[in-house]
Amino acid sequence: MRVESCRPASVRQAGSSVGQTKDEIRLAEHGQITNRFNVAVQNLGSKTLDVRLGGIYALQRIMQDSTRDQPTIVAVLSAYVREHAPDPKGAHTGVDHRPPTDIQAAVNVLAGRNPDPDADAVVDLQFSDLRAVRLDHPRLGNADLAYSDLRFAVLSHADLSKAHVSHTSLNGADLADSQLSEADLRGSTLIGSRLMRSDLRRADLTGAELAGARLAGANLARANLTGANLIGADLSGADLSEANLTDANLKLANLAGANLAGTNRTRTKFTTPEDMSFPINP
Repeated sequence: MRVESCRPASVRQAGSSVGQTKDEIRLAEHGQITNRFNVAVQNLGSKTLDVRLGGIYALQRIMQDSTRDQPTIVAVLSAYVREHAPDPKGAHTGVDHRPPTDIQAAVNVLAGRNPDPDADAVVDLQFSDLRAVRLDHPRLGNADLAYSDLRFAVLSHADLSKAHVSHTSLNGADLADSQLSEADLRGSTLIGSRLMRSDLRRADLTGAELAGARLAGANLARANLTGANLIGADLSGADLSEANLTDANLKLANLAGANLAGTNRTRTKFTTPEDMSFPINP
């Protein structure tokens, strides 16, 4: 005899009612989330800054309340940034430049989220004007920042591991203590950038412009620096073991205490030995 058949009808009905009530509550909650999402997205199109900001932060709250909606919200906010902050195509930028308030807010939300519920979503900010954005420990691993302008951006302690940052302008950017392992930085410009103590293991820096970059203590083990310009860069104490330096230009670079074990130095340009006042290890 089945156990259920021994239960009074009233108990079975009560159990069924509880299950039905839970389903109804879930449906109601999903409906509320949908309504909140629709209102937030509508606010993004407002001509009033405060309303747009309200929409951005409303999407952030929805992302926190409903992780299943996070991939959609990541896509929406990424599209918002690309649409409202297109690449300025080389416009003059000074150190006092500041991004529009709503763009800074949207990027803050994207970079500050917990990336675990992203599923297949990618923070896609390619071809965007992100000059001088300031982000606190941004979580942008696997993000697409290709062809964007990040001059003078403050991104220290960033997670940009495996990020797509090719042909991106990062002149004067602060990337100190950041994770950039396996990042794609081909053709990017990082002139005068701060990369001290950053992890660039296996990063692709083919053709990158790193003149005057500050890379003291950085880990560039197995990085691809083919054709990179490192004139005057500070590589003191950096780990360049097994890096590919083919056709790279390291004239006037500070290599004091740098580890060059196993590097490919085919046609690499160094300061002439008589001009060197520092040891290279080994």
